[in-house]
Formats: sequence, structure tokens, C-alpha cells
Amino acid sequence: MSRIAMDSTPIPAAGSRPLGRSRQLGADALLFLVTIVWGGTFVMVKDAVSSYPVFPFLTLRFGMATAALLIIGGGRLRRLGWRGVRAGILIGLCLFAGYALQTIGLQYTSASKAGFITGLCVALVPILSALLLRRLPSPAAVIGVCLATVGLALLTLNHDLGMAMGDVIVLGCAVSFALHIVAVSAFAPTMDPLGLTIVQVATVAVLSAGISLLAPEPFPVPGPSGLFAAGFTGILATAAAFAIQTSMQRFTTPTHTALIFAGEPVFAAVFGVLLAGDAMTAAAITGGVLIVVGTLVSEIRWSQRTATVVSRFLSPQYVAVPLLLILGFYNVSPWYRGLLWVGAIALVSIAAPILLLRRELRRGAISDWHISDRRERLQPVPVLASLAAAILPLGLLLTLDGPRLLLVAFQSALLLVLLNHVITIGWKISQHVASIAASTTLITATLGIGAAPLLLLVPLVAWARVKVGAHTVAQTVMGGVVGAGIPLAVLRLAGVV
Repeated sequence: MSRIAMDSTPIPAAGSRPLGRSRQLGADALLFLVTIVWGGTFVMVKDAVSSYPVFPFLTLRFGMATAALLIIGGGRLRRLGWRGVRAGILIGLCLFAGYALQTIGLQYTSASKAGFITGLCVALVPILSALLLRRLPSPAAVIGVCLATVGLALLTLNHDLGMAMGDVIVLGCAVSFALHIVAVSAFAPTMDPLGLTIVQVATVAVLSAGISLLAPEPFPVPGPSGLFAAGFTGILATAAAFAIQTSMQRFTTPTHTALIFAGEPVFAAVFGVLLAGDAMTAAAITGGVLIVVGTLVSEIRWSQRTATVVSRFLSPQYVAVPLLLILGFYNVSPWYRGLLWVGAIALVSIAAPILLLRRELRRGAISDWHISDRRERLQPVPVLASLAAAILPLGLLLTLDGPRLLLVAFQSALLLVLLNHVITIGWKISQHVASIAASTTLITATLGIGAAPLLLLVPLVAWARVKVGAHTVAQTVMGGVVGAGIPLAVLRLAGVV
């Protein structure tokens, strides 16, 4: 695992050409590959320090990295001057504290948990940047950081909201890395990035060697696995990764870099499961998904075009298909019985209403698939189509003793349709948002917390519907409340939850 100056990109001068989108995506892709490498080093470092002292290991790792970086760009040190060297040493102190606390903490906690806690530095960076550098993050970055922080909490906190000793030590490493990022952001724009990186890495190597000399046996001979771990993390995960980041960050933004690096603990967890046998709970999986979602939130351009795409492809008709598949196959045996039910219900609840609405759309009786106009919703065909989509499947399920969860789903659907029509007489709520909220609530209640990230589709669709001008904020909020509330009530009455 490595940490570098996420905010080291110099701010373009006034009138300079903005960064190209394709070049930025290429830079983000390379930074993503670096993130995978860093995530994979957690298990390796944990195994190495279990049989070899921490600070001698750091001396080997950063000594090799310093040598490699000097070969690559030793001549760049002349450009720093004494001011740059002092800045590099100061930043190196923060980097050393981060690595030392992280490596020590790995002795008392799992690689997966250490990876997620270290990722908290992503949440700390915008806070410290705002306090120390007066740099306010964008709204998308704030949302992404919040999602990532919730994801980290789901993995690291115990049921009593306590943390083990190793978790606290690694949390100190997250604070140190955040301070390191902010410090580099303050100094790097006016200094040579590669030269500054060399001084930082060398500072960590020297400090690690100095602490190692205080031990009775300063530098024991490392075994083959320890030597390989030091070489791999030093050359590939430190020297090469630093060089790639320093080059590529010129073409992307600091916020993108920080949130891409938030994926590092996700890969730490994946490698922890695959290589070290770490256990992954549903809450941990949910946390990982939230971190990835937080990264995507910062990458997406939240434009009118994006809202149109979200509104179109996350429509109730499309979401209903995976919902039926999940509920139809859940605890249904044999499997083909669930498949038959899903096929039959899809014909009467999705295909038939779509055909009816398509005819109305061609006739001009309704203006769009979502029937955004309140008066159009009260016309006979849309009313009959929505009622039939709930009543016909419900009748089949009751008559032929269908799967229980499908029965609950269409009981909820009928209540939702009836309530929507009553409200539409004098007002309207977003049926689009209500349908998505009902679907994701049913899936989450059925599958458990591991499916909880699906609930993020509700605010996403609500934003899209408001952005395209289909609904007001109040209409989307009420749609979400009604859509989630009715399934929960039906599930409760049915004894499912």
C-alpha cells in the first residue's frame, strides 16, 4: 500500500487550455491500476511483518524505492533547492508516521480492516484542506466522501460501535496520510514533483533505519518471503507507483485522484479474502460497494444528459424485471418453478401494460412513458393498465399458491397504485421514484444489508426526475416515502420482517 500527494497537481494558469476528457480518463485508469497494486500489498506486508521487524522492513522497502527513484530522476533534486528539501523532509515525516502506524497496526488487525480504515484519509483530506488550505471540495466530492465514509464504518466498527487496538493504530495512520496529502498540496505546485517524492521516500527510509538501530538486533537477515515483499512493495508499489502518479496527476483532478484511491481498501479486502482467508460479512460487502459508488459519484458529469439517461434506463419497467427474478427465485424450489412464475407474471404485469401505454402514446393521449402529466394519469386506459398490472398477477398468485415474496410484492404494488390514484386527484407524487423505492426496499428486506446499496438508486432517480423537470423536489420526496413505506408495512404484516 502506498500514499502520495493527491493534491500535488499545479493549478493551471489563467487562460491555459483545460484538461482533455479522454486524457483525464486515461490518467484515471492508470491511477486505478496503481490502486489495485496498493490494495494487494496489505496481505503481503502483514505476512512479512509477522516474521520480520516492522522498521527494518520499512528500511528495506523505502531504501529500495529511494535507489530506484534516484536512478529514474536523481538529477531532479537540483531543482528543489534547500527550501524544497526542507518541504520534502516535512512531508516525509507525515508519510513515515502513516506507514509506521499502518505496519504496526497490521500486526493487530486484519488486512481487510486495515485497508478500509486507511481509506478514511479520503474523508479527512477535504476536511483538512478546507481548514488548513481553504480549499472547498465540490458537492459531488462531498457526497462521494460521505458514501465512502459510511462504507468504511460498516466494515470496521463492531456491533457495539467499538474499535480494537489495531483499528485505532491504523486510524492514526489514516490521519497521518491525510496530513501528508494536505502538506504536499501546499508545497508541490511550486516545486518539482519527482524531486519532492525522492526526498519524501528517502526521509522514510532514513527514519526507519534510525529506529531500527535502537533495537538489540537492528537488521536481522530477512527470509526469502520478507525480501520479496520488501522488493515488490519498494520497487513496484512505491517507486513505480509514485512515478506513475506524479506523471498522470497532471491530467486529472486532485478530487478524482483521492476518490480513485478510496478503492484501495476495496482491493485490500478482496485480496484479504482470496489470499489470507479473511471473512467478509454482508455489512463489509455493502461498505465496499458504497466506496465504489462514492468514487463513481465524483466521476459522473451530473448534467441534463446524464439525468435523461438515468430517468430512461432506471424506469419502473426496466427495474421490474430484475426485481421479479430476485423475488421469484428466492427460496423457491425447484428453480424452474420460480422461472415459470417470473415469466407468467412478466407477461401480465409488464408486457400487457406496456402495449396498452404504447398505443396511448401513439394516439397522443399521453405525453410520455412515465405519464408525468397529472391529468393524463386519471384517464381510463392508464388507470386500468396500472390496476391490471397489480391485480392480475395478484389473482394468479393467490389462486395457484405462488411464491410468498412475489405475493407480498404485488400486494404492495396494488396498495401503491391505489394510493397514487387517490393522491393524483388533487396533487401528484413521482410514480417513477415510488416504484424504484418500492423495488429496492423489497430486495433489501429480502436479501439483507448486503443489498442495501441498491437503495442509493432512489435518490439517484429522484435527482434525475427533478433535473429533467418531470417533478418537483417535494413530489420526488413524497414518492420515495410512499414507495418505501408501503412495502415495509406489508412485509411487517406478512411477518417477513
